[in-house]
Amino acid sequence: MIEGPKAILAAGWSGRRSPKACIVGLGLMGGSWAGALHLSGWEVLAVDREKDSLDEALSRGWIQAGWTEMPTFMDVDLVVLALPLQEFAKGFDQLIGRIPKGAIVTDVGSIKGEICNKSKVSAQTGLVDFHFVGGHPMTGSEQSGFRVADAHLFEGYPYVLTPEAVCVQEVVQKLTEVIEGFGANVVVRDPEDHDREVAMVSHIPHLFAVALTLATRDASKEGKSAFALGGRSFQDITRIADSSPEMWKEVLVRNSEAILSGLTLVEQRIKELREHLELGDREAIAEAFRRAHAVRGCIE
Repeated sequence: MIEGPKAILAAGWSGRRSPKACIVGLGLMGGSWAGALHLSGWEVLAVDREKDSLDEALSRGWIQAGWTEMPTFMDVDLVVLALPLQEFAKGFDQLIGRIPKGAIVTDVGSIKGEICNKSKVSAQTGLVDFHFVGGHPMTGSEQSGFRVADAHLFEGYPYVLTPEAVCVQEVVQKLTEVIEGFGANVVVRDPEDHDREVAMVSHIPHLFAVALTLATRDASKEGKSAFALGGRSFQDITRIADSSPEMWKEVLVRNSEAILSGLTLVEQRIKELREHLELGDREAIAEAFRRAHAVRGCIE
């Protein structure tokens, strides 16, 4: 990130007026952003194709106005793109010429390489005069839609920001202050590092949840479902298998290179544990647990 001279920022960032934001997409993440900004004293607008979502957001008092299509111009300081992954590029392009110079734009997508590269190319070619900082809240729900949006969703969880090297530090700091105001813990990563790391802590766990759910069905005998024995640990592990199929097919395919690399690491560990079981090596199994405990102890 560039330390250098101060960035040109829209009026709300300098205190010349009350800050204004627009949320593009009122699903779980976008809706939660709207609620969190409202609690932080922002004036919030929204764009969403579903009028029912806009009406519900208005009734909660989380937004002051909304549109089902992108308006010609939005006099806002911050834009949050909370769209499906396959629509981020289009949403980014629609902002060009529609928001003030010096506005900050962020997103909530779980893959950062694509959108961050697009923003970098757009900035280099002079197509945009707003600032972009990629973002990914490391929290959520297997449920979706504005009905489950929560103004406190981000509290206590990591929130990753992925600024490009050319991004001015002041821009990142302004956005960080907003997100930390939600109670989140901001973590800065390079976009490519983010995609590699999130494959391990989010994308592969979702694959595991699906695989374990289907394998448990396969292990069930007619008239006797193994699911009937599933306690809290099983329910916790498989809960995220209920996540949106339409969303996750895009996430997994678009980040497949990092996920496949991560699966190679996991498969090696599974192979080791399988060998310990085949040999009946109790001490090796116990040692694997001890090492895992030590690793978790360092990160908690």
